[in-house]
Amino acid sequence: MRLIPAHTIAHKRPSSCLLVSITKFITTSRSLATQISHSTAFREDHEKERVVILGSGWGGYNLSRQLSPDKYNSIIISPRSYFVFTPLLTDAAGGSLDFSHIVEPIRDRSSKVDFIQAAARSVNFTEKTITCEATVVKSGVTETPRSSEEEEFQSHSTQSSTPQRPWETGQSFTIPYSKLIIAVGTVSKTFNTPGVRENALFFKDVGDARKVRRRVRECFELAVLPTTSPELRSHLLHFAIVGAGPTGTELAASLRDFITKDLIALYPALKGIPRISLYDIAPKVLSMFDEKLSKYAMDTMRKEGIEIKTSHHVQSLRWGEPGASPPYEMDPKRCLTLSTKEEGEVGVGMCVWATGNAMNKFIRDSLTTIDTFPTNSALINNSSGDQTPPSNATWHVKKHPKTGALLVDGHLRVQLQTDSDSPTTATLHDVFAIGDNAMPETGAPPATAQATFQEAKWLAARLNSYDINTAPPFSFRNLGTLAYLGDAKALLQIPHQEGGKGAGYLPEGLTGRMAWVVWNSAYLTMSISWRNKLRVGFRWLLNRIFGRDVSRY
Repeated sequence: MRLIPAHTIAHKRPSSCLLVSITKFITTSRSLATQISHSTAFREDHEKERVVILGSGWGGYNLSRQLSPDKYNSIIISPRSYFVFTPLLTDAAGGSLDFSHIVEPIRDRSSKVDFIQAAARSVNFTEKTITCEATVVKSGVTETPRSSEEEEFQSHSTQSSTPQRPWETGQSFTIPYSKLIIAVGTVSKTFNTPGVRENALFFKDVGDARKVRRRVRECFELAVLPTTSPELRSHLLHFAIVGAGPTGTELAASLRDFITKDLIALYPALKGIPRISLYDIAPKVLSMFDEKLSKYAMDTMRKEGIEIKTSHHVQSLRWGEPGASPPYEMDPKRCLTLSTKEEGEVGVGMCVWATGNAMNKFIRDSLTTIDTFPTNSALINNSSGDQTPPSNATWHVKKHPKTGALLVDGHLRVQLQTDSDSPTTATLHDVFAIGDNAMPETGAPPATAQATFQEAKWLAARLNSYDINTAPPFSFRNLGTLAYLGDAKALLQIPHQEGGKGAGYLPEGLTGRMAWVVWNSAYLTMSISWRNKLRVGFRWLLNRIFGRDVSRY
C-alpha cells in the first residue's frame, strides 16, 4: 500500500472543506432561486386567497411585488418571464445599455410570487377559472405580435405571415382563482396602413429594441460594401420613425447620439450621409407637453440634425427602392420605400412604428359574451338592491365603444352589461383590470407607465387592507413628464394643480442639461432592483469613457 506524506494530507484537507462549503452554498442558492416551495399553481391552500395576475408589465409585475405574501398566494401568468423597464428601452436600442440591464426576472429569490409562462386564452367568470396555453418553447414572445389587431387578424394572409410550427402549440391547462387581475397591456396599432404590419419594426419589448439596434448596424455595413451604389447608400442610411410621442422622440434622439458619437467614428467615409426622420400626423411633437416645451423640443432636435416631419400622413411601406416595379419581395440587403401623402415615395433603411395602441386578441375576442351570469361574483347595479338578473338577457363584458378597453369602475373592477335599449350593469367584485387595457369610467389616466404603476400600487394597498369596497375611488396624480431630446438635453414638464400649494413658485418645466440630469436621476432611481441600478449607473459611466456598445448580434 502506498503511503501519502503527512504534509500532503495537511494541504488537501482545507481544500476539501472549502469544496464542500462551496457546494453547499451553490445548492442553497439554487433552491432559493427556483422558489420550488412557493409553487401554488396546482396546490390548494385554503388559508390564503389565490390572486392570479395576467401580464408581467408595469401593472402585473409591480402589483405582484406589493401584494402581501402573508395574505395572498400570487401567481403571474404571462408569455414572457421578465419585466421590462420601458423608459430605458430606447437607451438599449441606442447601445447605451445592455438589454439585461433593463429587465427584471419574474422568478426572483427575494420574491414569493409564483409564475407560469403561458398565455391566457379564456376566462370562466362563473367557475372562476382561466384556460391557458403554455408558451415556454414558443418563438417571438419577446417581440410585438404582428397579427393581433382587430382589423387585420381575420384577414391574416399566409403570404405575409409565418405559419405556426406544430411544436409551438403549447399544452392547455386550467387555473382557478379567488381574485383575477387583468394587466395584459396592448399591442401596436397600424391603422390598416398597407405594408406596416409586415415590414415595419415595432418598439414595445426587448426583442423589438434588439431588432432596431441590429438593423442600424446592418444598414451601415451594407452601405460600405463596394457594390452599393451612392443612391442605395443614401436610402439605407435614412432611418424613419413614425410616431412623435415620448417613445418615438426618445428613440430618434438615442439613435442620433449613437450614430453621430459612435458609428461615424467607425465609418468615417459615411460622414454626412445618415439621416433620421420623425413622422407624425399631429402638427407638433410631444403633443402631451405644453406648446412652449413642444416647440423647444422641435427646435432642439432640428439643430441636432433630426428631420421633423409633422402633419404627415403615412400611406404605405414596402420593400424595394422608390419607383421600383412590383413584385415587392422582402430583401433586407436592400432598402424600403415609405410613402406619405405629402412627400410621395422616400427610401429608408429602417422604419420603426411607434404610434397607436390596440387591444390584443385576449381582450378583444376572449372577454366578450358571458354564457352564464356569475351570481357568486357579480353584483347588479340598481337602486332597489334586487340581485335577480333579467330573464333572457345576454350579458357581455363592458368595454369602451371606440378603443375596446375594459371599462372599469372607480375601484378598477371589471363590469358586465346587458344588450338592450336600457342596459343593466353589474360589477365583478373579484375581477380587476389595470393598465392600458383598462379605462376607469371615473376619469381615464394617460396611457403611461406612471399611471399604470399608480393603479397597481393603489390596488395592492386596497387588497392588503381589505377595504376595496369602502376606500375612495382611484385617482391619478400627475408627477410630471420627461422626454430625452439627444445630446444630453431633455424636457421636464412640471404639473400645476389649480389652487395647489406653491403652484405659483414652480416653473412650467425644465429644459436642456438640467432636465437631462433630472431624466437620468429619475430613471436610475426608478429601476426596480439595486442590481440594475448599479449596472445602469456603471454602464453610463463606461459609455462616457469608452463609448457605446456597437456590436451586432
